[in-house]
Amino acid sequence: MIQPFLSALRGAALLASFVPGVIWALGGTAAAQSVADVAQVISVTPVPGWRDAPGRHVAGLRVGLKPGWYTYWRSAGSAGISPRMGWSGSRNVRSVSPIWPVPRLFREGGDLSIGYDRGFVLPLIVETAPGPAVLRGRLDLGVCAEICLPVRLEVEAYLPSSGAPDPDLAAALADGPRRSELRADCRVNPTPDGLRLTAEVALPALGGPEAVVFEVPYPSVWVTDAAVRRDGDVVIASSELMQAGGRRVRLDPSEVRITVIGLSGAVELAGCAP
Repeated sequence: MIQPFLSALRGAALLASFVPGVIWALGGTAAAQSVADVAQVISVTPVPGWRDAPGRHVAGLRVGLKPGWYTYWRSAGSAGISPRMGWSGSRNVRSVSPIWPVPRLFREGGDLSIGYDRGFVLPLIVETAPGPAVLRGRLDLGVCAEICLPVRLEVEAYLPSSGAPDPDLAAALADGPRRSELRADCRVNPTPDGLRLTAEVALPALGGPEAVVFEVPYPSVWVTDAAVRRDGDVVIASSELMQAGGRRVRLDPSEVRITVIGLSGAVELAGCAP
């Protein structure tokens, strides 16, 4: 089980070195493509949005990508670099929750990556105190083509106490994974390296090769890409959960977030059945 940890360490190295202009070569040489400025490959512009309810503001980030480059979804897959964001510099802001649009599936040398290869709008649900607010923070992400560029972007936006709905932002809100009340039947079995989590749920096919993503609220736990198969309308997925150093993995199945992704969209399940 060394390969998953190699992939994880690669992602960790990139996340630890977010300096604009630094290029990491993956499966090629950095000389294959020269990038002097991250603005050549990615742009992020705040969308101020509107106050849709007392204490709740709908804002967003408009992400532009140079053709041939891609970036990653909230859970990037074993070959990807999951994004991180922090909003500690904000004013009059209680919390910020991103609503990620449905991503695409990529394969990098047999490993799964999940993300976007064209521009998109990332909605942000901002919980505020009464009155206008200032959203100020930092976004760390990876942008890749033949090489990967770790990017750290500073974001700042004034959020008015009213505002007008933005059509692109409204469309992006509707493009997130469909929430389902379905719960998966889950089994947890010990393995030499940790735990194996297997989930089964009756769900019509979403088209094309499908991916199932297990997310757990434990940052130190590594979750492998799920092996996915179908038995008619039942999708069956299995992943291994491990911790560095061979430490014991503890898992509460009720805390697992399960998303099924296919060509026609994505479905976020209500977790594992009790």
